[in-house]
Amino acid sequence: MSYAPAKRERTFAITLLAILAGIAGILSLLDAMRYMGWLPFKLGDTGMQFVVPQAQWFAAIMAAIVGVIWLVVAWWLWTLNPSGWLFVVVIAVINLIFLFLAILGKTSFSDVLLQILVNAAALILALLPSTKQAFLPPLPSPEQVKAAQAKAQASVAATKADVAAKASAATASAATAGAATAAASTVAAPIAKEDLTKIEGVGPKTAEALKAAGITNYAQLSAMTPDQIRAILSKAGLSGDPTTWPKQAQMAAAGQWDALKAYQDTLEGGKPV
Repeated sequence: MSYAPAKRERTFAITLLAILAGIAGILSLLDAMRYMGWLPFKLGDTGMQFVVPQAQWFAAIMAAIVGVIWLVVAWWLWTLNPSGWLFVVVIAVINLIFLFLAILGKTSFSDVLLQILVNAAALILALLPSTKQAFLPPLPSPEQVKAAQAKAQASVAATKADVAAKASAATASAATAGAATAAASTVAAPIAKEDLTKIEGVGPKTAEALKAAGITNYAQLSAMTPDQIRAILSKAGLSGDPTTWPKQAQMAAAGQWDALKAYQDTLEGGKPV
């Protein structure tokens, strides 16, 4: 792979092209004055004639604009500004078109021969491969390519490390939060106490017996079987039918108080009717 030099160099073709652009600019300004009849080409000449005689002023303005652009382009070419190459091609083509229109009018071919030669030569020089290559952006050197690749790899590695660190921190934070929640749940569970007498069939003495056995809330009571509850009551010297207590406790634990009341209306002393 070949690399363009880091710094553009003004070749002979570019130098000649800049000079031709300057000449073309001066000739276009002279053409503008000739279109207006201010500067006869030779003694007795009435000036250049556009293909539409009524548009002489338009042709003069366009020739003046092209002339100014040519002079700017000449400076760009001399300073190796990449914009200069593109404008040479565009302006040369436009100028050749205007010169052709002038020939269609009353302007003789010999009057515009010099301008045609200058514009054509500028266009040919601009289209030379060596001229176009000189105005292309310089390609990076192998060292610059390697440096850019190393920088990109370092950036990717740093990004991966940062993502891994953030993921690790998030995992640790989640683990800590989970442990704290579990610890809080462990501590809070035994402390939570609820009014078990809201369960139909459970009186104050029965509730005390259940609490003495470690049953202090609806969730614990709903997880027991009637036989387990009977064993606690028997040990406390109490009696009762706990068949419906786990179901009632399940509704109370879920906060389904309306459903619980409707269910209790079908019971009598906590027993199914």
